[in-house]
Amino acid sequence: RYDESLNDLPVTMPWQDPNAYSAYHLYVIRLHLDQLEKSRKQIFEELRAIGIIVNVHYIPVHTQPYYERLGFKKGDFPEAERYYQETITIPLYYGLSDEDQNYVIEKLQEIIR
Repeated sequence: RYDESLNDLPVTMPWQDPNAYSAYHLYVIRLHLDQLEKSRKQIFEELRAIGIIVNVHYIPVHTQPYYERLGFKKGDFPEAERYYQETITIPLYYGLSDEDQNYVIEKLQEIIR
């Protein structure tokens, strides 16, 4: 449902191999920030403020304290850092009703446009 309903927004949805089927334990969208007037943080906070529990997956591994102690630093993997700054995980779980999905879709469309 998300694939069909969000395809007109400036986002990249999870890639799906046409010869496979994913169980989607997460549904991560990548925002095209260059086409938006809001930051990822603003969109994230607006969704949370209206009760839509979004999240961010995943913090780049090289920025974790353990790897920083090994000498890795911000800037070492710019694409991983860019991906992290542009993504939001929207609600997706077994008991998510059609009504709840419609609410997420509607509000995401309103906030992003």
